[in-house]
Amino acid sequence: MTETTITAERLIGRFGMVASVVDCLLDANGPGALILGDAGIGKTALANEVIFELGSRIRPFYVFAGPSLSEVPYAALAPLLTALTPGQTDQPRAVLKALVTELNPEGLRDQSQAVLVVEDAQHLDDSSAAVIAQLAAAEAARVVLLCRPHPSPPPEVLSMWSEGLVDRFELQPLSKEEADELCTRVLGSPLVPSASAVLFRSSGGNPMFLLELIAHAKTRGHLVQRNDTWVLLGEPGAATVRLMDLVRNQIMQLNPDQRQALESVALAEAIPLSVLQRASDSHAVDELKELQFIAISADPARHVRLAQPLIGEVIRQLVPTARSVTIRRRIVDLMDSRPETLDGRLRHVTWALESGATVPDADILEAAQLANRLFIPEYVERVVGAIRDPSLKLAAQVELARAKLYGRDPMGAALCLEGVVEQATDLRTIRQASMLAAQLAAGKRNGPEAVLRAADAWAEAVSRLEEAEPGFDAKELETARLGSRLLALEGYQAAGRHVEAEPELQQIWESTDDDESRLLAGTLLAESLALTGRAVSALQIVMDVEDILADSGDRRLEYAEFVMRRYLLALLHAGEFDVLDTYLQNHIAQASNSLIYFGGMLHLAAGTADLRRGAIGAALPKLSQASEVLRLSDAGGDLPDALAAAAYAAAILNRTETAKANADAYDALLSDHRHASPLGRAYTVAALAERMGVQTAVSKLMALADAAAASGFLSYEVEILSLVLRLGDLSVVPRLAAAAEGCEGRSAEFLAAYCRALAAKDVNRLVEMSDSAARDGLDLAAAECAAHALRILETRGDKPRQFEAQKLVKQRNAALNKTGSSTAEIPPDLHKLTRREQEIAALVQAGASNREIALQLGLSLRTVEGHLYRMFAKLGISHREDLASVAYGARHAGLPGTA
Repeated sequence: MTETTITAERLIGRFGMVASVVDCLLDANGPGALILGDAGIGKTALANEVIFELGSRIRPFYVFAGPSLSEVPYAALAPLLTALTPGQTDQPRAVLKALVTELNPEGLRDQSQAVLVVEDAQHLDDSSAAVIAQLAAAEAARVVLLCRPHPSPPPEVLSMWSEGLVDRFELQPLSKEEADELCTRVLGSPLVPSASAVLFRSSGGNPMFLLELIAHAKTRGHLVQRNDTWVLLGEPGAATVRLMDLVRNQIMQLNPDQRQALESVALAEAIPLSVLQRASDSHAVDELKELQFIAISADPARHVRLAQPLIGEVIRQLVPTARSVTIRRRIVDLMDSRPETLDGRLRHVTWALESGATVPDADILEAAQLANRLFIPEYVERVVGAIRDPSLKLAAQVELARAKLYGRDPMGAALCLEGVVEQATDLRTIRQASMLAAQLAAGKRNGPEAVLRAADAWAEAVSRLEEAEPGFDAKELETARLGSRLLALEGYQAAGRHVEAEPELQQIWESTDDDESRLLAGTLLAESLALTGRAVSALQIVMDVEDILADSGDRRLEYAEFVMRRYLLALLHAGEFDVLDTYLQNHIAQASNSLIYFGGMLHLAAGTADLRRGAIGAALPKLSQASEVLRLSDAGGDLPDALAAAAYAAAILNRTETAKANADAYDALLSDHRHASPLGRAYTVAALAERMGVQTAVSKLMALADAAAASGFLSYEVEILSLVLRLGDLSVVPRLAAAAEGCEGRSAEFLAAYCRALAAKDVNRLVEMSDSAARDGLDLAAAECAAHALRILETRGDKPRQFEAQKLVKQRNAALNKTGSSTAEIPPDLHKLTRREQEIAALVQAGASNREIALQLGLSLRTVEGHLYRMFAKLGISHREDLASVAYGARHAGLPGTA
C-alpha cells in the first residue's frame, strides 16, 4: 500500500485524547498508540484526526486486518510487501526488511516519521503482530493500533503495551453534548432536546449507532424537519443492513455456547440470572459478562440485559423462528412465574405470539395497557388483534384508541371509542374510555362541553350497570361515580370555572380513601390553586400526589404526564425557575418514550421559565422548538400558548417579522376553534403593541386583566398587569401591587416589593432589588429596577447619584446582552405624553425622519422639533436616538412576574 494522506470530516469531541496521541507520535523517544474501543465508537475517526493534526510531519500508511485473514501469516501486511518474492513471504527477517524499506524510502526517513495505522488490530495474525512489534522496537516506524477490546487482541499486541512500545488509550462513548453536536452536523440543524435525548439513549453514545438511528428514523419518516428544527415522531429503531452485518460478525466470533446464551438474553430480556444460567452454559454467561456483551442489574433477581439495547433489536431479527421457539420453550419451562420487569413482560407476550404459543387474552390486554403506559403505540397495534375473548374486546378497543392517539391519529382514536362506554360491562373499561374521550377533547374550543359529555356518559353507564346487576359491589360503584364527578370538575376547569370547582375538589382530596380518585382530585386542585394565586399551596399538594404515584406501581405511568403538567404550572407561577430547570433536565435525561409524545410540553415550560426570568435570547429558540414539536404532537392543547409566548419573546428582541408570524399562526388556531388561555391572548397583544399602537394594546390588556380578575385567575391578572407596566403605563402600579400581594411565590413577592418601591420612588430600594434580581438570574428585572432608579434620579436632578445609577444600568444591560436579550432602557410614562406626542414617538420608532413626520402629520418641521424637545423632558431622555431605541412598543412588552 502506498503512502496516503487523509482529510476526513473533523472529529466530534475526544480532543484531549487526540492531543495525547499526537504527543506520543511527535516525541522523538515516545511510543506508538494502542486505541481500544467497541465497534462504531470512533477509533478510525480519532486516528484520522490525529493524522490531520500531524500533517506533513509524518507519513501515514494503512493496513487493514480482518477475521477472514487472521489465520494467514502476514496477510494483513500483504499490501506493503509487494517487493517480496514468493519464496520470501514466509521468512520473518525478509518480511521485516521489506516492510522497513516500504515505509522508509531512501531520503524520506530523515524528513518525516513513518506512521503505520493498523485497523481492526484484534484480527492480526500472529506473524503480522510479531513483525509490527519488531518494527516498533527498531523505531523504524511509529505504530497506531486500532483495536476492539473483545475478542482479546493477539498476545503480541498486548506485549507491545506492557513493554512500553505503545501507550494505551480507551475510547469512551460520546457525551450527551458531543452526541448533540454530531446530530446537528449530520442533519444540518439541531434536534429538539427531547428527540436528542431519545436518540442518545438508544445509541448509548456510540457514533456509528447514532448515525444509523438517524438514517433509519429519517427513512421511516419518524425524524422530520420543521423549519430549522428536527422533531422525532416515533421510536427510531435501527435494524439496518449495516448494523445487522456488524452484529452478525460479532456473534460469529463467539463460540456456540456464548452465542446461545446471548440469543437467550436478546429474546427474553430482562431475564433473571438464575434462569439464564440454567438455560445456558453458566461459563458462557460469565464470559459474556467479561466481554461486556451483557449487563446484570443489582435487583434481587439480578436481571440480565444486553449492554447495548440496540444490538438486541438486531439479534432478535437475526435469530431464525425455529431456533427462537426452541429457546423460548427452554426458558418458559425454567421460569417459576411470569417476568417481573416491564420490558420482560412485554417481550414475553410478543415472543410467545411470534412463536405460535397460546397466550391468554388477559395477558395480551395487560401487555397492551403496559405498552401504552410506556408510550409504545406500535406494540399495541401489533398485539391487540390477537385478543379473541368477547368480554375483553371493548377494553382492547380502548387501548387501541390510546395507541392511535399517541400515533397522531385522533380521528382513528375517536372511532375506536365509539360505543365503548355504552356497551362495556366492567367499570374499568368505562373509566378508561371516558377519560380518554376527555383527553381527545383537550385544547379544542368545545373541549369543556366534550369533557362534560364524557362525564355524563360515564355516570349513565354506572347507573346502567347498577340496574342490570343488583349485586354489583357498592364500593366500586361509589368510586366510579366519584370518578365521573371528577371528570366533570375537570370539564369545569377547562371552561375556566376553577373557582367553582375548587371547594368540591378540596372536599374530595381531604375525604376520599380511594388513591386513584385522590390523585385526580389533588392534581386538579393544584391547578386551581396555581391559577388563583396560591402556587406554593399547589406545590405542596403536588408533592403529596407524587407520594401516591410512587406507591402505585405500574399505574404511576398512566398519570405521570397528567400530574407533571400541573407541577410545571405551579412551579412557573411560584417563580421556582431553578427547581423547574432541574426537574426538566432530569426528566429529559431519562429519555423515556414519553418525550416523543409530550416533549413539546416540556420545551414550552423551559422556554416560559426563561421568558419570565428575562433570558429572552435563550427563551425564543426553546419556544420556537416547542411550537414545532407541538404542531405535530399536542396532546394537551399547548400549541396556542407556545406560539403566543414565542411571538412575545421575538417582539422583545425586536424581531418583528418573527413576532408577527407567530401571532398570525396563533390567530389562525383561534379561528380553527382552538382553546386559548388568557395569558396567551395577552402575550399576542403585547407582541403586537407597536403595530396596533401602545394605547390600544394597553386597553386590550386591561380588559383581559379585568376578565381574569372576574374569573378569579389572580395569577393571570398579575402577569397581564405586568405586561401593561412594561408598556410604560405606571398608573397600573397600585393595582398590580395589590394583586401581587395576594399571590404566593417568589415572583409575586418580588413584584409586590418592586411596585411598592416604584410607588414610593424609593431609589435605594430599587437598587437593592436590582442587585437581588441579578443574583437570582432575573436579568431583565434587574435591568428594569436599575433603569427606574435612574429615571427617578434624573427627574429629581440628582446629578451626583445619576453617575452611579448610569453605571449600574450599563452593567445590567451588559448582562442582558450576554443572555441574548435586548437592552432594557427606561420605559416611557405614557400618561405624560399627549396623543399627538404618542403619534410622533411611534413614527420615530418606525425610522421616520423629522421632515417625514412633519409631512405625514401635516405639521411644520419646527413644530415637530418642539414636540420632540418637550417629549425628551417628559420621558427623561436626551436625544432622538434614545426615543428610537427605548422599547416604546413591543420591545418593552416584557416578562410577567419579574418586573
